[in-house]
Amino acid sequence: MLWACLALPELPLEAAFRDVDGDAPRLVYTEAAQRLLVAQADIGARSAGVCAGQSVGAARALLPALLARPRQPDVELALQQNLSAWAYGFSSLVVCLPPQNALPAALALEVGGSLRLFGGWPRLCGLLHAGLQALEHAHALAAAPTLAGARILASGEGDGPMVLDTAQLRHTLARLPLDAAGLDARRESALRAMGLRRLGELFALPRPELARRLGPDLLLWLDRLRGQAPEAYEPYRSPTRFRQRIAFDYGIDNHMALQFALRRLCRELTAFVSARAGGVQHFALVFEHEERAPSRIEIGLRQALSDSEALFDAARGRLEQATLPAPVVGLGLHADELPPLAPERRDLFDPEPRGDLDLPSLIERLRARLGDDAVCTLHSYPDHRPERAWRIAEGKPPTIP
Repeated sequence: MLWACLALPELPLEAAFRDVDGDAPRLVYTEAAQRLLVAQADIGARSAGVCAGQSVGAARALLPALLARPRQPDVELALQQNLSAWAYGFSSLVVCLPPQNALPAALALEVGGSLRLFGGWPRLCGLLHAGLQALEHAHALAAAPTLAGARILASGEGDGPMVLDTAQLRHTLARLPLDAAGLDARRESALRAMGLRRLGELFALPRPELARRLGPDLLLWLDRLRGQAPEAYEPYRSPTRFRQRIAFDYGIDNHMALQFALRRLCRELTAFVSARAGGVQHFALVFEHEERAPSRIEIGLRQALSDSEALFDAARGRLEQATLPAPVVGLGLHADELPPLAPERRDLFDPEPRGDLDLPSLIERLRARLGDDAVCTLHSYPDHRPERAWRIAEGKPPTIP
């Protein structure tokens, strides 16, 4: 087996600031003993001296323009699940890995059977990078014969190596420092007190003494890490519906201010349905309000689409024609009906060039701009008179008696 691991080091920041555009420094915090402590800061805040474990007040003293929000584990999990659905388009075996000690959240894909399909590791690596960049997620990538080994190699600074066999993996892991292994704080502290600094030194310790001092489960972890014991993991199963939301700090009362969040949600929906080799024909925008029940805009398409710009244009057109009943504090996108996408049938030797905008996307943009009744479908009709051999109709063409 060959595991490709995509580490997501800034997922807490990305989950908390999904509705914010721009380069302002930002951080997420957690509450501990009635104190607000920095959980993670972006590179702009870190360059000013902000670090994890610091109080939010001290961070603001260093950087008054800092944006600070609480960490949102539920949103992080939802984003990671959505990325798992996207990764399902590259492998039938995907594992969603939550944060563990010092290791960030990650996705693991078994790509041993996908390399030839995608043209080798360099091309597959490029596709994975391009997909996550389009979804605006910071990431690092590495590959190894074991899931645990790939995760550790991907959790450093920048991309890790591609390791093809277990012997090379053991040699690569042996050079890593202990703090890069994802050990819990108690065990890492005990190993450092014993004078150990690298994983190779841990590998060389006598197994009975190591199990007696730090527990037999550490030996099992070491064996799985080096490919000497089978790994236990729960494979990801793609859901049958899509539901994502973005919350706002204050009520938004005009559609222009909602379009940044709407575009992000449409990109996430496109990644979800594309991995299923399908499309979406009906979805809804759900607007959350403070003092009243949520409102909805239903969006129906003439056929299933999987293009983010076409979906965004269709949703934006309906949004611009609607009146918001109250300021919006949260925007959700729900797609409960996900039919498979019917690819366009084309001649293998068709020399005709194709533009960037296909006919279904053009039709949906016109419907969004001009209204549903302004764009009609022409169907042929069984009549010998040319002027009567067509009809304006909805849905499927009439059957010939």
